[in-house]
Amino acid sequence: MSKLSAVLVDDEPNNIELLSHFLKKYCPRVEVIGQADTKEDAIAIIPQLEPDLLFMDIVLDEGTGFDVLESIDTTNMQIIFVTAFDEFAIKAFKYNAVDFVLKPVEIEALILAVNHAAERVENNQFIEEKRLSALVEAMTTEKLNQDFIAIPTVNKIEFIKTNTITYCRSDGKYTEFHLKDKRKVVSSKNLGEYEQLLDDKVFFRIHNSYIVNLNYVQNINKSAGNYVELGDHISLPIAKRRQESLARFLRLK
Repeated sequence: MSKLSAVLVDDEPNNIELLSHFLKKYCPRVEVIGQADTKEDAIAIIPQLEPDLLFMDIVLDEGTGFDVLESIDTTNMQIIFVTAFDEFAIKAFKYNAVDFVLKPVEIEALILAVNHAAERVENNQFIEEKRLSALVEAMTTEKLNQDFIAIPTVNKIEFIKTNTITYCRSDGKYTEFHLKDKRKVVSSKNLGEYEQLLDDKVFFRIHNSYIVNLNYVQNINKSAGNYVELGDHISLPIAKRRQESLARFLRLK
Protein backbone atom coordinates (compact mmCIF):
# COMPACT_ATOMS: atom_id res chain seq x y z
CA MET A 1 0.00 0.00 0.00
CA SER A 2 1.62 3.23 -1.17
CA LYS A 3 2.16 6.24 1.07
CA LEU A 4 -0.08 9.31 0.85
CA SER A 5 1.62 12.69 1.23
CA ALA A 6 -0.20 15.37 3.21
CA VAL A 7 -0.04 19.08 4.00
CA LEU A 8 -1.74 20.45 7.13
CA VAL A 9 -3.16 23.99 7.22
CA ASP A 10 -4.35 25.50 10.51
CA ASP A 11 -3.72 28.86 12.15
CA GLU A 12 -3.18 27.16 15.52
CA PRO A 13 0.24 25.43 15.67
CA ASN A 14 -0.99 23.22 18.51
CA ASN A 15 -3.75 21.87 16.26
CA ILE A 16 -1.21 21.08 13.55
CA GLU A 17 1.02 19.30 16.05
CA LEU A 18 -1.86 17.24 17.44
CA LEU A 19 -3.21 16.29 14.00
CA SER A 20 0.27 15.34 12.84
CA HIS A 21 0.67 13.12 15.90
CA PHE A 22 -2.70 11.42 15.31
CA LEU A 23 -1.89 10.79 11.64
CA LYS A 24 1.48 9.29 12.47
CA LYS A 25 0.03 7.03 15.15
CA TYR A 26 -3.33 6.01 13.67
CA CYS A 27 -2.94 6.59 9.93
CA PRO A 28 0.62 5.40 9.22
CA ARG A 29 -0.01 5.43 5.49
CA VAL A 30 -0.15 9.25 5.62
CA GLU A 31 3.17 11.09 5.53
CA VAL A 32 3.03 14.76 6.53
CA ILE A 33 5.36 16.62 4.15
CA GLY A 34 4.43 20.19 5.00
CA GLN A 35 2.40 22.51 7.16
CA ALA A 36 1.22 26.12 7.14
CA ASP A 37 -0.39 28.36 9.74
CA THR A 38 -1.20 31.32 7.48
CA LYS A 39 -3.07 31.75 4.23
CA GLU A 40 0.03 33.10 2.49
CA ASP A 41 2.23 30.20 3.59
CA ALA A 42 -0.39 27.70 2.47
CA ILE A 43 -0.70 29.30 -0.97
CA ALA A 44 3.10 29.23 -1.28
CA ILE A 45 3.89 25.66 -0.22
CA ILE A 46 0.95 23.60 -1.49
CA PRO A 47 1.74 24.00 -5.22
CA GLN A 48 5.40 23.24 -4.50
CA LEU A 49 4.72 20.07 -2.50
CA GLU A 50 1.70 18.81 -4.50
CA PRO A 51 0.33 16.60 -1.68
CA ASP A 52 -2.16 13.80 -2.15
CA LEU A 53 -4.14 15.00 0.87
CA LEU A 54 -4.77 18.52 2.09
CA PHE A 55 -6.07 18.93 5.65
CA MET A 56 -7.62 22.39 5.64
CA ASP A 57 -8.94 24.50 8.49
CA ILE A 58 -11.70 26.86 7.34
CA VAL A 59 -11.11 29.93 9.50
CA LEU A 60 -7.57 31.30 9.34
CA ASP A 61 -6.24 34.47 10.98
CA GLU A 62 -5.94 36.46 7.77
CA GLY A 63 -8.55 34.78 5.60
CA THR A 64 -10.14 31.39 5.07
CA GLY A 65 -9.35 27.96 3.75
CA PHE A 66 -11.59 28.81 0.80
CA ASP A 67 -9.27 31.73 -0.04
CA VAL A 68 -6.41 29.26 -0.22
CA LEU A 69 -8.33 26.82 -2.41
CA GLU A 70 -9.33 29.59 -4.82
CA SER A 71 -5.65 30.51 -5.22
CA ILE A 72 -4.24 27.06 -6.01
CA ASP A 73 -4.88 24.16 -8.35
CA THR A 74 -6.53 21.36 -6.36
CA THR A 75 -7.13 19.10 -9.35
CA ASN A 76 -4.95 16.24 -8.11
CA MET A 77 -5.38 16.40 -4.37
CA GLN A 78 -8.08 15.33 -1.93
CA ILE A 79 -9.27 17.96 0.54
CA ILE A 80 -10.25 17.07 4.10
CA PHE A 81 -11.73 20.00 6.00
CA VAL A 82 -10.94 20.16 9.71
CA THR A 83 -13.49 22.38 11.43
CA ALA A 84 -15.18 23.31 14.69
CA PHE A 85 -18.41 24.30 12.95
CA ASP A 86 -21.85 23.12 13.95
CA GLU A 87 -24.58 20.81 12.66
CA PHE A 88 -25.43 22.95 9.65
CA ALA A 89 -21.84 22.79 8.43
CA ILE A 90 -21.91 19.01 8.82
CA LYS A 91 -25.01 18.86 6.60
CA ALA A 92 -23.32 21.11 4.03
CA PHE A 93 -20.21 18.91 3.96
CA LYS A 94 -22.25 15.71 3.63
CA TYR A 95 -24.59 17.12 0.99
CA ASN A 96 -21.65 18.18 -1.16
CA ALA A 97 -19.79 14.88 -0.57
CA VAL A 98 -16.80 16.61 1.00
CA ASP A 99 -14.60 14.85 3.57
CA PHE A 100 -14.36 16.55 6.95
CA VAL A 101 -13.23 16.02 10.53
CA LEU A 102 -14.72 17.92 13.45
CA LYS A 103 -12.65 19.55 16.18
CA PRO A 104 -11.75 18.30 18.69
CA VAL A 105 -10.51 15.54 16.41
CA GLU A 106 -11.79 12.05 17.19
CA ILE A 107 -9.59 9.16 16.11
CA GLU A 108 -12.34 7.08 14.49
CA ALA A 109 -13.60 10.05 12.46
CA LEU A 110 -10.06 10.85 11.33
CA ILE A 111 -9.37 7.28 10.22
CA LEU A 112 -12.69 7.18 8.35
CA ALA A 113 -12.02 10.48 6.56
CA VAL A 114 -8.50 9.38 5.60
CA ASN A 115 -9.79 6.04 4.28
CA HIS A 116 -12.45 7.80 2.19
CA ALA A 117 -9.91 10.27 0.85
CA ALA A 118 -7.39 7.52 0.08
CA GLU A 119 -10.00 5.61 -1.89
CA ARG A 120 -10.82 8.71 -3.91
CA VAL A 121 -7.16 9.40 -4.59
CA GLU A 122 -6.67 5.84 -5.84
CA ASN A 123 -9.73 6.15 -8.09
CA ASN A 124 -8.83 9.67 -9.27
CA GLN A 125 -12.08 11.01 -7.84
CA PHE A 126 -11.22 14.54 -6.77
CA ILE A 127 -13.59 17.23 -5.58
CA GLU A 128 -15.21 19.00 -8.50
CA GLU A 129 -15.12 22.78 -8.67
CA LYS A 130 -18.92 22.94 -8.78
CA ARG A 131 -19.17 20.94 -5.54
CA LEU A 132 -16.68 23.23 -3.83
CA SER A 133 -18.61 26.26 -5.09
CA ALA A 134 -21.86 24.76 -3.81
CA LEU A 135 -20.28 24.23 -0.40
CA VAL A 136 -19.07 27.83 -0.26
CA GLU A 137 -22.54 29.07 -1.22
CA ALA A 138 -24.17 26.94 1.46
CA MET A 139 -21.75 28.13 4.11
CA THR A 140 -22.55 31.77 3.37
CA THR A 141 -26.34 31.50 3.48
CA GLU A 142 -26.80 29.84 6.87
CA LYS A 143 -25.37 30.06 10.36
CA LEU A 144 -22.07 28.25 10.81
CA ASN A 145 -22.04 28.72 14.55
CA GLN A 146 -22.45 31.67 16.87
CA ASP A 147 -18.72 32.41 16.87
CA PHE A 148 -18.22 33.11 13.16
CA ILE A 149 -20.18 34.45 10.24
CA ALA A 150 -19.30 34.01 6.57
CA ILE A 151 -19.47 37.27 4.62
CA PRO A 152 -19.38 37.21 0.81
CA THR A 153 -17.60 40.31 -0.49
CA VAL A 154 -16.85 41.35 -4.07
CA ASN A 155 -13.89 39.03 -4.60
CA LYS A 156 -13.74 36.64 -1.64
CA ILE A 157 -15.51 35.22 1.40
CA GLU A 158 -14.47 36.51 4.80
CA PHE A 159 -15.07 34.55 8.00
CA ILE A 160 -15.41 37.03 10.84
CA LYS A 161 -15.67 36.43 14.55
CA THR A 162 -19.06 37.80 15.56
CA ASN A 163 -17.72 39.21 18.82
CA THR A 164 -15.58 41.63 16.78
CA ILE A 165 -18.61 43.16 15.02
CA THR A 166 -19.59 46.46 16.67
CA TYR A 167 -22.44 47.30 14.31
CA CYS A 168 -23.81 46.71 10.82
CA ARG A 169 -25.10 49.42 8.50
CA SER A 170 -27.39 49.02 5.52
CA ASP A 171 -26.15 50.48 2.25
CA GLY A 172 -28.95 49.69 -0.16
CA LYS A 173 -28.64 46.04 -1.13
CA TYR A 174 -25.25 45.83 0.61
CA THR A 175 -24.29 45.63 4.29
CA GLU A 176 -21.31 47.27 5.96
CA PHE A 177 -19.78 45.39 8.89
CA HIS A 178 -17.92 47.73 11.25
CA LEU A 179 -15.40 45.82 13.34
CA LYS A 180 -13.67 46.32 16.66
CA ASP A 181 -10.34 47.01 14.93
CA LYS A 182 -12.06 49.83 12.96
CA ARG A 183 -11.97 47.78 9.77
CA LYS A 184 -15.02 47.82 7.49
CA VAL A 185 -16.15 44.81 5.46
CA VAL A 186 -18.83 45.27 2.80
CA SER A 187 -21.10 42.30 2.11
CA SER A 188 -23.09 41.70 -1.06
CA LYS A 189 -26.10 40.64 1.04
CA ASN A 190 -28.67 42.99 2.56
CA LEU A 191 -29.10 43.84 6.24
CA GLY A 192 -32.33 41.85 6.58
CA GLU A 193 -30.52 38.60 5.83
CA TYR A 194 -27.98 39.27 8.57
CA GLU A 195 -30.73 40.10 11.04
CA GLN A 196 -31.77 36.46 10.64
CA LEU A 197 -28.24 35.07 10.83
CA LEU A 198 -26.77 37.00 13.76
CA ASP A 199 -27.41 35.86 17.32
CA ASP A 200 -30.54 37.71 18.46
CA LYS A 201 -29.40 37.50 22.08
CA VAL A 202 -26.50 39.81 21.26
CA PHE A 203 -27.45 41.76 18.12
CA PHE A 204 -30.44 44.10 17.94
CA ARG A 205 -31.87 45.99 14.98
CA ILE A 206 -32.33 49.52 16.30
CA HIS A 207 -33.21 51.08 12.95
CA ASN A 208 -33.92 50.08 9.35
CA SER A 209 -30.29 50.94 8.66
CA TYR A 210 -28.53 49.59 11.76
CA ILE A 211 -27.94 46.43 13.77
CA VAL A 212 -25.81 46.87 16.89
CA ASN A 213 -23.82 44.46 19.01
CA LEU A 214 -25.18 45.25 22.47
CA ASN A 215 -21.88 44.26 24.07
CA TYR A 216 -20.39 47.46 22.64
CA VAL A 217 -23.19 49.81 23.74
CA GLN A 218 -21.91 52.32 26.29
CA ASN A 219 -24.92 54.62 26.61
CA ILE A 220 -28.40 55.31 25.33
CA ASN A 221 -28.58 59.06 24.87
CA LYS A 222 -32.07 60.53 25.23
CA SER A 223 -31.07 64.20 25.33
CA ALA A 224 -31.33 64.84 21.59
CA GLY A 225 -33.60 62.07 20.41
CA ASN A 226 -32.69 58.48 21.13
CA TYR A 227 -29.21 57.35 20.14
CA VAL A 228 -27.02 54.39 20.94
CA GLU A 229 -23.46 55.41 21.77
CA LEU A 230 -20.76 52.84 21.02
CA GLY A 231 -17.59 54.73 21.86
CA ASP A 232 -15.12 56.36 19.46
CA HIS A 233 -17.76 59.10 19.05
CA ILE A 234 -20.11 56.71 17.24
CA SER A 235 -23.80 57.50 17.79
CA LEU A 236 -26.50 55.56 15.96
CA PRO A 237 -30.19 56.54 15.87
CA ILE A 238 -32.87 54.34 17.42
CA ALA A 239 -36.05 54.34 15.35
CA LYS A 240 -39.13 55.44 17.33
CA ARG A 241 -40.96 52.20 16.65
CA ARG A 242 -38.01 50.20 18.01
CA GLN A 243 -37.41 52.18 21.19
CA GLU A 244 -39.93 50.29 23.30
CA SER A 245 -38.82 46.86 22.09
CA LEU A 246 -35.18 47.79 22.77
CA ALA A 247 -36.11 48.92 26.29
CA ARG A 248 -37.89 45.60 26.88
CA PHE A 249 -34.93 43.72 25.44
CA LEU A 250 -32.59 45.54 27.83
CA ARG A 251 -35.13 45.06 30.64
CA LEU A 252 -35.46 48.78 31.14
CA LYS A 253 -39.24 48.42 31.37
